[in-house]
Amino acid sequence: MPDTPAAIESRSLLGEALLKEGILTEEQLQRALRIQDKLEQPRQFGAVLIELGYATKQDIADALGKHGAGIRLGQILLEQGVITQDALEQALIIQRERGIRFGEALLELGAISERVLLQNLARQAGVPYIEPVFTMIEGSVLTGVSPNYLASNKFIPFSRSEEGTVTVVVNDLHDEGCLQAVRDLYQDGFQLALGPLDAISQAIEDFRHFRQEGPGERRRIEEGEDSVVQLVDHIIGNAIEQRASDIHIEPMSNVVRLRYRIDGVLVYRTDLPKDLLPRLTSRIKILAECNITEHQRHQGGRIFYTHQGREYDLRLSVYVTVHGECVVLRILNKQTGLVDLEELGMNKTMLDRFRLEVLDMPTGVVLITGPTGSGKTTTLYSSLNYCNSIDTKIITAEDPVEYMIDGLIQCSIYEKIGRSFQATLREIVRQDPDIIVLGEIRDRTSAETAIQAALTGHKVYSTFHTEDTIGGLLRLIDMDIETFLISSTVISVLAQRLLRRICEFCQAPYTPDPVELDRLGLRVEEVRDFEFRKGRGCKHCNYTGYHGRAGVYELLVLNEDVKEAILQKRPAHVIRQISTETTGLISMREDGIAKVVRGFTTFEEVLRQTPRTFEMRPLRQVLAATQ
Repeated sequence: MPDTPAAIESRSLLGEALLKEGILTEEQLQRALRIQDKLEQPRQFGAVLIELGYATKQDIADALGKHGAGIRLGQILLEQGVITQDALEQALIIQRERGIRFGEALLELGAISERVLLQNLARQAGVPYIEPVFTMIEGSVLTGVSPNYLASNKFIPFSRSEEGTVTVVVNDLHDEGCLQAVRDLYQDGFQLALGPLDAISQAIEDFRHFRQEGPGERRRIEEGEDSVVQLVDHIIGNAIEQRASDIHIEPMSNVVRLRYRIDGVLVYRTDLPKDLLPRLTSRIKILAECNITEHQRHQGGRIFYTHQGREYDLRLSVYVTVHGECVVLRILNKQTGLVDLEELGMNKTMLDRFRLEVLDMPTGVVLITGPTGSGKTTTLYSSLNYCNSIDTKIITAEDPVEYMIDGLIQCSIYEKIGRSFQATLREIVRQDPDIIVLGEIRDRTSAETAIQAALTGHKVYSTFHTEDTIGGLLRLIDMDIETFLISSTVISVLAQRLLRRICEFCQAPYTPDPVELDRLGLRVEEVRDFEFRKGRGCKHCNYTGYHGRAGVYELLVLNEDVKEAILQKRPAHVIRQISTETTGLISMREDGIAKVVRGFTTFEEVLRQTPRTFEMRPLRQVLAATQ
């Protein structure tokens, strides 16, 4: 199917947008265009760039938001993978036949949610996208405004700049009745933002409720008392309720973007007016006891925050950018409980083997590997909790201690007072432990300590930052640890990732894309007999289609064949092949595929998170091995 002039134009505009952002080079752009032209099955230019690893979905969305003014809305949504080519063509037919707008046609088809549509319309129009919540609204802008007037005209004021300009959230930038009502109220002293109708209506109803409260409450709202305090409290409280691990308050050229990291993925929440940034950062700096007059240097701090009776430890990072100070808050829940081994997500075969051949062994080194945020610490503590008994002494050196477990002797590293990692490691072995826990193997010294402790009859647990199980062994070799020491002490390496679970509230049947299957090494014939599901996106999952996470694992228990391969310093692919053939090693990608077939997650998540496996076993064989 040849490109239409509109498609060619949009393709070049997307390329130009990515060039301007520095995401693509000219050579990459030209190569991607050549590859797209040679494909037997037509694919969107954005999909080609993602496949080549030149750009991410977020890169494309951001670039189109900044430089996509010349591209039609349908093409913007298509390039981001938000809608399909079929949905685009059907919406265009409905638009022509019914005389309605393109966005309305997409909503009628159910091809897109209102929020995603509004976010893209806001980017296209160059206005903020704001989901108004009453507790976020600056109280002074509601002075003298009737809730009935707001409800009948479907808008709500949100904040006022130092120059007096009021940001007003509307649901439709082309609703003349609404826009005239805004002009009547503020003349020319306003700027528009787009927001969902249900959020606008709820904020107005909350305003009506508070207007009916006593005079003290009404006066507090009208005077705007502590409005920024309320806004910061809402941002933090809402993040906690949404299970976020991080809050990102990011200054853009014309707005402040608020995002939460939920289930390991950044989720866009809302925009805020740019003029709110100085007040927001000042309030957060006060809470963290940082210097509020310093705006040229990066800063860090800590906030102890209480929400609904629970204590949270917030780690603050303030990063100075060309558009202002970028704030990131890491949320640590001090009441997070331990996870039982059965709840980690290992399949029964692997879990039984992990208990019998790893945790129940009296000596040796056990390594738990994966990148930051892959759940290594949770697995480590679950394993320790299993080993924790009255006749076993477990002692730890951590930086810092994250979970407190009764029965363990736990120590936090504190360099400032001389409690260094090296000094702590020297003292540990004098404490007559059965099990030694090193929070992380970070260098040759800590690796040698772990090996030496295992040689003297101790069991040693630690975490490691490597891609997979074989990578953990190779990293020790790279640290110049003698191969005979590795082969004689390391009994197991467990690698893991966390994949998002399909939201149970909006899951629906779907057919996997053949390209997706091919990238995973699967054939269409293999999956034909299985039913697959995917989340459509709803309020419960922040319109992502996912809620919660499940672990995928790769458990390597070293046998004589693997030890011999290590002694001979064989290449990684050879060690992996030997491990697969002689130890029954199941790769993380294979474990992930089995979880897709069983309805836990999606192929998209497996592709996004797990390392590539070059030789995939037949699907039926993988399912039999992961019962």
